[in-house]
Amino acid sequence: MLSDEEISAVLTFVRNTFGNKASVITPTSVKKVREEKSYPGFYLVADLLKEHPE
Repeated sequence: MLSDEEISAVLTFVRNTFGNKASVITPTSVKKVREEKSYPGFYLVADLLKEHPE
């Protein structure tokens, strides 16, 4: 599993690659989301689509 620092770096890179000029995603933000996560285990595409339909 990736560390908070690695995830924040990847997310920030992807965000900026597509021209988004938003602020950097910090390791602290990643940690906060991980702590708030109520889903057990890894997310599956089908489960994400249930939570966030197209």
